Amino acid sequence: MNQVHFPAGQRPVYQQLSAQVNQYFQQQGIAKSGDQRLYRKAILILLLFSASYAALLLLPAPWSLAAWFIHGIATALVGFNVMHDGAHESFSRSRRLNRLAALTFNLIGSNRFYWAQKHNRNHHSFTNVDEVDEDIDALGLFRMSPHQRRFWFHRYQHIYVWLLYPLTSLFWFFALDYKAYFRQKIAQRPFSHRLSAADHLEFWASKLLYLLIYIALPLSLADGTTVITGFLLMHAILGFLFAVVFQLAHIVEQAEFPQPTADGSMEDEWAAHQLRTTVDFATDSRFLTWALGGLNFQVEHHLFPRVSHIHYPALHRLLQESCNRQGHSIRSYPSLGAALKGHYHHLRQLGRSDG
Repeated sequence: MNQVHFPAGQRPVYQQLSAQVNQYFQQQGIAKSGDQRLYRKAILILLLFSASYAALLLLPAPWSLAAWFIHGIATALVGFNVMHDGAHESFSRSRRLNRLAALTFNLIGSNRFYWAQKHNRNHHSFTNVDEVDEDIDALGLFRMSPHQRRFWFHRYQHIYVWLLYPLTSLFWFFALDYKAYFRQKIAQRPFSHRLSAADHLEFWASKLLYLLIYIALPLSLADGTTVITGFLLMHAILGFLFAVVFQLAHIVEQAEFPQPTADGSMEDEWAAHQLRTTVDFATDSRFLTWALGGLNFQVEHHLFPRVSHIHYPALHRLLQESCNRQGHSIRSYPSLGAALKGHYHHLRQLGRSDG
């Protein structure tokens, strides 16, 4: 495949949407980054994260297993609300705070550099483009795009996918991170730059620290069966939440999967591409918006990743009006249940036909 790119020249969709968003922040007199609402939430989540970790170390079984379970939820909350904004440099106007927020990804098992390459650079640029967006590459286990090869077992993928989603974070942290590290590329796209000595040190130090925190230290305080069971339980919860939340934005019936021409050119400008490939869900749910770090507002996030998620509800109304004036729309499911149904039917359809 030739290097994938978007058409050169004017970008009328993005220019108009961006002008509307910039005007909103200027009129409101507020920054695009997070504010006290986000900082209070981050402190609360990190307290839950720390308290549940202390509990899994100190409580006897079976209470320690309950703590592992809660810690899995807390870890997902850290990823959705703290790490994600930090990695997009929208957590704060302070570069140091953004870096610290992004570093929580190392603490929970992965690596912020890998995330920046996989998520910020590839997924946000070429959403749902086969062989470029690694988020839609399940190594043949699932058929997520109509452009991927269909195998006989995909006929049942809408059933077995729910049994494999709990393995997501284990596979991510203990396989995909290392694959990317040694290949120095995501999918077929090389890293934006070579890893520095500091990058290498951070990768291996954080991986070792993770094993010390979640395996070695718990094993020094509890029996091996309890620790391994708890560790797997934590990752089952974390993996399932990570997989489902991110799949509902793109692997659903309403989303499209555009492919480049033979020379690598995409049909639409970047913003129009995002509107075709990304879907919101449950935007009226205050609870989901709070818990998921605004990841139910994926269209807003994809168009303006440097804007903190606390602003997405306001942007949603603004962008809906602007898109309608341009003949576009923000695709959305009214509820979490409707989005799950859209994901289920998408997988079922792709498993049963080549289209």
